[in-house]
Amino acid sequence: MTAPAGALATSPNQGLSSEIARLAPYHASLAVLAFLLLVWGMTVARRKGPGWLKKHRILGISGAALAVSAMAVAAYMVSAASQEHLRVPHAYLGSFIVLLLIVNPLLGFIQLRVGTDLGRRMRRVHRFLGRAALLLMALNILFGMIIVGSA
Repeated sequence: MTAPAGALATSPNQGLSSEIARLAPYHASLAVLAFLLLVWGMTVARRKGPGWLKKHRILGISGAALAVSAMAVAAYMVSAASQEHLRVPHAYLGSFIVLLLIVNPLLGFIQLRVGTDLGRRMRRVHRFLGRAALLLMALNILFGMIIVGSA
């Protein structure tokens, strides 16, 4: 598999630009750590052990914060390489995932504060969006590895 034409900043030797090559490990580390914390948070919620809600909340918010940080590093990385933002599917999908990761904790918080019937419906949406975010995150991490591997 190869990256789409123009997907990477290239130098005369066709590698990654120096700014992208320098900052990409930070972006990738933050994204993978965010993914791992979010998976751990989902696992805690599914097992429902003592204090599960507090652990789930801390892991979810921490994972979402790290994902937002990964996006900030990506935005800086692209700017520092003097490139256009949102040029490849990896960037679009990452932006959508961050949006999901901002909305989903809000849904989780609100579902605990509303009536039983509405809370039950919101819980289904919260679970669906959380699972969708994790699946899309795994897919986007794979896309990122393909982009870097094809450079």
